[in-house]
Amino acid sequence: MTDYKEEQANELEALQSIYPDEYEEISTDPGEFTILIVPDEQDGDDSYSLKLHVTYTETYPDTLPEFSIDMEETQLDEEDFNTIMKNVTESAEEAIGMGMVFSMASTARDSLTEIIQANKVKREQAELEREKREYEEEEQRKAGTKVTTEVFLKWKTAFDIEMAEKERIEKGLKKEDPKMLKPTGRQLFERDHSLAKSDATFMEEGDVDVDIALFERELVISDDEDDNENDVLRNIRASD
Repeated sequence: MTDYKEEQANELEALQSIYPDEYEEISTDPGEFTILIVPDEQDGDDSYSLKLHVTYTETYPDTLPEFSIDMEETQLDEEDFNTIMKNVTESAEEAIGMGMVFSMASTARDSLTEIIQANKVKREQAELEREKREYEEEEQRKAGTKVTTEVFLKWKTAFDIEMAEKERIEKGLKKEDPKMLKPTGRQLFERDHSLAKSDATFMEEGDVDVDIALFERELVISDDEDDNENDVLRNIRASD
């Protein structure tokens, strides 16, 4: 007949020797204790650890003990935590019939270390992908937009529309500019001599009477003088 109490006592003594600082006794009957599990590798500034909480059953080690895993400090994702629980359970089931707590604690430590390493690799890969994406975006920005036939035609159409609108606006401004429409005094006089005559109606008594014919003769003489001057210039140039 198996002496479960003796086997449990022997295992407790061995665990206290293996984990002098990590072992913490809670009760001796039934045997209840915790073992602090620290991974072989931490993740930068994040510190991970957990506690394996074990309570012996009356027929341990022929049956599984009651156990749980408590997270210490930084928390793991639910998926990672479930992975550790699964691995520890499988380790205990494989060791039924003999002391299994050391195997359970070792499995918990190895699983936690693997998870930390895997998460670190994922994070580094994500950082590399981010840097690669930013580099490609910067290179594309420096290179500018690739000019294709479609892009050029689209730009040309927009440019033609813009230039046509600019020309239309400029023509409209010239058309509406009053300076472009306002004739000079001489142009008004040459177009209609009656303008000068009509002014006579506004002359008051004592004003000097203006002979319109004199202006007409002056214009003719002025034109003749211009013609004479032009003849003289032509003769001088011919003599040269």
